Amino acid sequence: MILIAPLLSLIAMGLIAAWGHRNIAPERAYLPLQWSADGTVNRQAPRLVAVSGIPVVMAVVMCLVAYLSRNNPGDRDMALIWISIIGPGIEAFYLALLARAVETDE
Repeated sequence: MILIAPLLSLIAMGLIAAWGHRNIAPERAYLPLQWSADGTVNRQAPRLVAVSGIPVVMAVVMCLVAYLSRNNPGDRDMALIWISIIGPGIEAFYLALLARAVETDE
């Protein structure tokens, strides 16, 4: 039962990433990936890498949490639920920042 929340979370992050890939500056091949403290873009990445980085990292984190806390199911379940709640929000926030950076760059 507990594996439904992480799965739904990863699906939601994938849908958010697909929306961002399609709608954020579709004419650009590269999107900002990293910013400095003053807001300038330090690094850019191909579109697919830029929008799908967070879902991939969250999937790895979920797998690590599930594996490393396999002997303590209560803690594992609580950690996976929190990661599942926070993940889509982080992806949406990142894409909002990405859209703003692309908009102000043009």
